[in-house]
Amino acid sequence: MILTHRNNFIVFIFLFGGLNSAAAQLDNFIFKRQSDLTYLKSQYDFRPIDTFVIDTVVAEYDSLYNQKIKNSKSQNQEIRINRSGFSFGNMMYSKNNEYGENNNPGQTFFGNQLWFGGKVYFTQNLSGSLGLFLQYDFGDNKFPSKTLPIFNIEYKTKNSQLIAGTILGNSNHYLIEPVYNYENVLTKPLEYGLQYYTKNKLFNYQTWVDWRQFAKIATSQQEIISFGQTLNIHLIDSSKYPLAISLPSSLLVYHQGGEALNIPQRIQTTMNATFGIRLSDKSKHFKAESFYLISNDPSPTLSHAFKNGQGLMTNLTYFFSQKELSQHRIVATYYKAIEFYSPLGAPLFASELQGKPYLQARNRELVMLRYQYENMFQLPNLSNLTLDIRIEPIYHLQDKLFAFSTGIYLKYTIGNNIN
Repeated sequence: MILTHRNNFIVFIFLFGGLNSAAAQLDNFIFKRQSDLTYLKSQYDFRPIDTFVIDTVVAEYDSLYNQKIKNSKSQNQEIRINRSGFSFGNMMYSKNNEYGENNNPGQTFFGNQLWFGGKVYFTQNLSGSLGLFLQYDFGDNKFPSKTLPIFNIEYKTKNSQLIAGTILGNSNHYLIEPVYNYENVLTKPLEYGLQYYTKNKLFNYQTWVDWRQFAKIATSQQEIISFGQTLNIHLIDSSKYPLAISLPSSLLVYHQGGEALNIPQRIQTTMNATFGIRLSDKSKHFKAESFYLISNDPSPTLSHAFKNGQGLMTNLTYFFSQKELSQHRIVATYYKAIEFYSPLGAPLFASELQGKPYLQARNRELVMLRYQYENMFQLPNLSNLTLDIRIEPIYHLQDKLFAFSTGIYLKYTIGNNIN
């Protein structure tokens, strides 16, 4: 799992249920979990920081399904985990992208997110969540900048998970950043639709539908839907061999259309696919992965400059330290693409900006060095404080241009669903 920069990795955990259930839901926002999840040996069962990843790369796939039930856990612990409760979270974020290009100058995000709600277990496998998410972007004349409901029904078995309503989005989709921009946790923090996840010893599979916008006939507003699938095949397990090898792949379809609008609108459908290989050593100090990217637009009429594109992304990660409650790492990234475009991807990697096809750079060739420090501090009353700092210098090989991105995130969460 070598995650690369998910700068916006602002983990605004929107927990809808006590500390544990909250954490599970909270992944919706930005923190990816590691495959070898372990839990704190404390008075409550709260998993380690879910943000262990620079959010630009595919995370270890084992994370989406909440692995709270391990063979080593007792039945009593399992019962405590599946306990109804209430939770609250708050995150302050500061993210500055200084890209300096004519087609992509960058952007600054500075503000605060707050979420609260409750989670109820109807049975051991069936639960429901209800809550509210608020965001204020500093300097915005509107307060709050975003007000969104949190609600879902979740059915979970040992190896699968089905969610309807507010789904686990953003980093939980395990898409690399050229395909999916994790700064959506700031611009579109919640996703609504359907999601299914399953896993076994051979593979992990996830599919979802995110209904981003519904059609309005009177105003000719189009419907916007994204559909995705991710598959990670485990070839070699590091628990048995000195090296772990897996084959991650993904497909993301973005559709913008709608029938019977008063004013006909141009239909747009874009497909992005990735195929990769991931390696990690048994000690989990080194991780490497490489991906081949494809973009294609089969729309009747193109809405942007390029119909087909391709790219390559390689990441090398070294963990200075990787503990239960903290991590300290550096990621080296090489990225090269020709006419690659993804409507939901990070602007840094695209050959053109979404909605502005006249702002384009046909070839993209970048090298990046991402540094991340993250630490979680346990506080009284089932609360936690997480600090995440990221520094990411970037160099454009073709244009000989330096750029950089920095981010600081401070997250506080509290829950009371544990005795």
